[in-house]
Amino acid sequence: MNGIKKILILGLGNEVVGDESLGLIMVNDLQNAGVFPEAVYVCAYTGGLTLLDYIAGCDTLFIIDTTCGNECQAGTIHHYKPETYRETLHLSSEHDTSFLTTLETGKKLRLKIPGQIHVLAIEINRDLILEEKLSDIISGQYDKIRSEIIKFIKKYTINNS
Repeated sequence: MNGIKKILILGLGNEVVGDESLGLIMVNDLQNAGVFPEAVYVCAYTGGLTLLDYIAGCDTLFIIDTTCGNECQAGTIHHYKPETYRETLHLSSEHDTSFLTTLETGKKLRLKIPGQIHVLAIEINRDLILEEKLSDIISGQYDKIRSEIIKFIKKYTINNS
């Protein structure tokens, strides 16, 4: 790869369950705006072992997902690394392997697992209503959330490139 570090920005979500689509919307927005032209952008609608297809081979991984139940206000952004990881809505599922098991499986398969992994989990109020738009609460904070995510990614790509 000629010394160029591969950066993957991976959005997770469910596009028909309102705020759960926030990770997908954010990644599409960042890609369309050309915010990080050196990055590879991917939207995924799955978790578990399927994630290995996306993350294997990259050096730095940013996952944007949603979470709920952390007794925080909607719009709060949590930062997790593998050593501090907490479940998010789409990264792990009771129907598939956990994210940490997926990483360990990738290592055992001798896949190149990213050296830097950052999970940005945005707190939402989960209502499970089929709707293809964000709630008023999240829509009203979208620009602030976007700005914070951009600052965070810049911090970990510029300082560690």
